[in-house]
Amino acid sequence: MSPFVFIAFSTVFGVCGQLMLKRGMSNTNANPQRSMIMHMILSPWVIGGLFTYGIGVLAWLAALSRFEISYVYPFASLSYIGIILGSYFLFHERMSRLRVLGIIVIIAGVLITSQS
Repeated sequence: MSPFVFIAFSTVFGVCGQLMLKRGMSNTNANPQRSMIMHMILSPWVIGGLFTYGIGVLAWLAALSRFEISYVYPFASLSYIGIILGSYFLFHERMSRLRVLGIIVIIAGVLITSQS
């Protein structure tokens, strides 16, 4: 298996985990009888998000074992793009021109650093 698969898995699972955590925590105030800690413990979205994010961490560790950290680390910034796009489509958060510009800059930065 290509070591790049681990980078891709890390990014995808990390983004999915974070979006699931956001979904699980978005209605924390819906039940005032339940504390935030109890909500975290009992929410299937939070539990699933932590599990999914954990798989991403394992993939990240596998990538670190196969590449130099100075090469792999810039790829971690790709998760910012996934979070911005996911929050736009799933949670209807705003997507400004400045955020789009930021995505372009991140992609350019990853492409430049991956060439070295």
